[in-house]
Amino acid sequence: MKKQKFSSILTVGAVVALLAFVIFLIVQNRSFGKILHLAAQNVAQSEVKRQSAEERKQSAEAKNIVLESNVILAAQSSGRTINNDILLTNVNGNKHKVAEVFAGNTPCLVFQYALGGCSPCIDAAFEHLVRLKNSVDPSKLRVIIILNNTELRQMITESRLPNKNQFTFYKTVENGFELPIDEAFVSYLFIAERNKTNNVFVVDKMFLPLLKKYIDALIEIYR
Repeated sequence: MKKQKFSSILTVGAVVALLAFVIFLIVQNRSFGKILHLAAQNVAQSEVKRQSAEERKQSAEAKNIVLESNVILAAQSSGRTINNDILLTNVNGNKHKVAEVFAGNTPCLVFQYALGGCSPCIDAAFEHLVRLKNSVDPSKLRVIIILNNTELRQMITESRLPNKNQFTFYKTVENGFELPIDEAFVSYLFIAERNKTNNVFVVDKMFLPLLKKYIDALIEIYR
């Protein structure tokens, strides 16, 4: 009897020990699995951060290259002679040569942009152009707006918008004025004296604080 009872106790003890061992393994496996999962998460997050840092660096470098290129192209575009035979079309559909539009002794501030370009940049430019037009003597400086590579109907619609409806609009062909800056497909300002370009300024998000200073300088000169 004692042997049977002892045997039963051993059997129960063995079962309990086995269950305890199984539970221990399960707990350990879960803990180990959790540790592995956390480790994998940390590795993944570190990789994402590393990639993000590299992407930000590459993006910044790309922007710097673009800005540097635009500055160089703007400098190369100043002091150029515009082809007098380039045709500009007004809102009535009439075509005029550059020689006619820029004729006379009054310099023109020309703003060229394309629909679908940097909207905040274009809006900021027109806000400053309105300020300039209200501050300068029109006999000393005219303001002309050029829309690049657009349909006549689109130009008419654009020219009627608030802040734009007080300016003279023309549209040009795909190559703009055939200046180096036209290769960059950006909005830009320049002073035209007859068919000669001066003070070419790229209208870009990075240069918006300088845009105000550019317009302020013109107001000071032509008021």
